[in-house]
This record gives sequence, C-alpha cells and structure tokens, in this order.
Amino acid sequence: MLFTLLLNIINIAIGLTARSNRSVREMISVHDCAYVIRTKDGKRGRRYIFRKGSYSSDTVLADCDLALVFESADIGFRTLALGGPTGMTKAMNNFELTLVGNKNIFTFFAVIIGISMGMIKRS
Repeated sequence: MLFTLLLNIINIAIGLTARSNRSVREMISVHDCAYVIRTKDGKRGRRYIFRKGSYSSDTVLADCDLALVFESADIGFRTLALGGPTGMTKAMNNFELTLVGNKNIFTFFAVIIGISMGMIKRS
C-alpha cells in the first residue's frame, strides 16, 4: 500500500515539476523513453513516460525502456522513501533491486526524480 502511494506521489511530483520548472521541461524535451518502477512479482508498479516533450504516467508495466524491479513492495518503499542518498546503491548491492533494460538511461530518470522530490535543486 505504501509503495503504491509513494509511486503515485512521485507521479504527481514529476507532473508538477514538468509544468512549473523550465529546466526540467527542456530536459524532458530531448528524451524519449519510458521507465517502470515495480515489484518483482509485477503486482505493484507504475510507468513514467517521457515522449515528445511531454510527461505522462500509467500502470502498464510491460512496455518500457528501463525497469527498476524491487524484490518486494516493502523493500521498494524503504529504498525510495527512507534509503537516503545511498538507498538505491545498497538495494542493488544486496540484490534487492535489479535494473532491467537500457541501464544507460537511468541517470536521466534519477535526476528527474531528485529534482521533483526536492533532493536536487535546479533552477
């Protein structure tokens, strides 16, 4: 439940930031990709889509360029909400998080989430 709520909050934050932050709009305009954050069993997750300079999101988990796959919803919530700056690295090192797809595009998504959630400042 908390994991799904967190994914919805991330969606709202990215949407608001994409509309209000000129730098983020410019970043989105040059990327054409879809990201999924989901659990290993595929029961919970969300897709974040950046296409033709716009942002959208849905719950289709199969079609993406990169998927962040957590072992469970609890691990996903702890990593994303409570993990701090090293949470993702610890989860990967403990084999609790797997990146599936084109790993080279992960940095863009991490920066967008960081700006949207207030962890990174960009004007």
